[in-house]
Amino acid sequence: MRAWIAGATYLMACQASAASYTIAVEDVDYFPIYSTADGQYRGYARELLDLFAQHSGHQFTYLPLPIKRITPYHVRDRVDLAYPDHPRWGKAQKQGKQVHYSVPTLTFQDVILVQPARLGLPMRTLGMVRGFTPWKYLAEVEAGQIKVEEAPGPANLLRMTLLGRVDGANMALQVGRYHLQHMGIQQALVPDPKLMPIQDSQYYLSSIRHPKLIAEFDRFMKTEHATIKTLQHKYGF
Repeated sequence: MRAWIAGATYLMACQASAASYTIAVEDVDYFPIYSTADGQYRGYARELLDLFAQHSGHQFTYLPLPIKRITPYHVRDRVDLAYPDHPRWGKAQKQGKQVHYSVPTLTFQDVILVQPARLGLPMRTLGMVRGFTPWKYLAEVEAGQIKVEEAPGPANLLRMTLLGRVDGANMALQVGRYHLQHMGIQQALVPDPKLMPIQDSQYYLSSIRHPKLIAEFDRFMKTEHATIKTLQHKYGF
């Protein structure tokens, strides 16, 4: 009973201060995390943010942007929030701005997928989704030791790897598995732990203008933990 009252109080407090916000999102197919491939923002991120809107009474408008334009839009106050975001991203552009980050919205494994015959071999060409940054290999890329080839989405990138146009494809393991499964070739590419140890990565919701909204979202993530876990399971996380 007490839990129900606390939840109801939280919901009424949120709805009493409900407002409309614009969220900058990545205009790319990175399903099942998120996608704008069919002209509609969908996937885990959309359902999570819609669920928060439902519980808080807020209204969200999703603004798809090329990945490299999201941080400039954010720091110039052209949007209210950005998703996904990370404290490591766009540090130079965020200088002088206090960016407020939520608790992690999702944990996934960042990997490099290769053909099984290439396991353990050196990498000379790295495939990335257009706009993504090869954080672990920045030094090698800048030194000209590794060449980066870009693709508009994970499915294209996986095909490039299968054709040998790149040695490995960097993406979330769950994203790679989803697309390989839908291509009917689940085992055609495998993660190479020598090229990139399989470690957890996170995505965050961020805002410069609305720290209270981020705090509200954090409370939502805590109070709706079980519902969010079910949503993550639905999308393979």
